[in-house]
Amino acid sequence: MTIPKELRDALQIEGGTEFKVVREGGDIRLVRRLPELQTVSSGRDRDEWGEDTFRDTGEATFGGR
Repeated sequence: MTIPKELRDALQIEGGTEFKVVREGGDIRLVRRLPELQTVSSGRDRDEWGEDTFRDTGEATFGGR
């Protein structure tokens, strides 16, 4: 199935995006499958991701200066 480029651009859909087909009565919906989110916390994950990741993410998420 091809989604028109104008619609893909407006919805920021990239090539290779996967969708789930959902039937609702006589209608069919395409639901974009989003990648699973990875929870990152302090401790072991902090060593893997680096100290700056947590600082920068916090400022972006919670509105730094």
